[in-house]
Amino acid sequence: MAHYFGFVPSDKLKALITEAEQVVESNELVDYYPYRDALTHQTARDLIDNLLVGLVDIIPNPERQAAMRKVVGTVEKATDTLLNILLGKENNEEVLPSFHFLRDRATFIDNDGIKRIGFQLSDKDAMTVDKGFAAITPEHTDMKTFKTALETMNEETLTHFVSRYAETLKLGMIKRKSVPVAKAAIDKGMSMALNKLLPDLPDTSLNRLANYYRPFIVKKPE
Repeated sequence: MAHYFGFVPSDKLKALITEAEQVVESNELVDYYPYRDALTHQTARDLIDNLLVGLVDIIPNPERQAAMRKVVGTVEKATDTLLNILLGKENNEEVLPSFHFLRDRATFIDNDGIKRIGFQLSDKDAMTVDKGFAAITPEHTDMKTFKTALETMNEETLTHFVSRYAETLKLGMIKRKSVPVAKAAIDKGMSMALNKLLPDLPDTSLNRLANYYRPFIVKKPE
């Protein structure tokens, strides 16, 4: 079985995907980069919404909910800063590799025939994630193993949508060097979220958290 991480895109992202595909496939004599940039920004927003924003309601304490919202704001700001640095006017030939990445390497069809935003996990990471989710049940919770699974999932998601995607962009040396720096800032924010979220969560909330994330992991026959 192949393991994938992925989520169903928002209606806005679906519309942008369709629009970008139509523009590229029709060979319209228009600049592609505005479509690429809009698609990239909305993909980032969908990722943050699914990985972080959706967690706020799981936190039982209002003060920690407020702290979580601040963390989300930090991640959003770091992400916007990175994208504003990396994206911009390019000719259509230079933009196409980014389109191809988003189309071919950042989406997949799940077992119900629905297109998701995501990617295939390595066998090693899939085992870590499976083990982590299996460690949270109504009868027993192993927070350390579960946290390792979430950290692995977040790290691979950042690597794919930041590092690998950035490889498709035509960047100068200075901009290229900004990618790992910005990725580290986003990673720090997501780590803060886990460290603020997981400690002292009651078992019922840990199970809610695991159940929130479980639908993001899709197992498909290879």
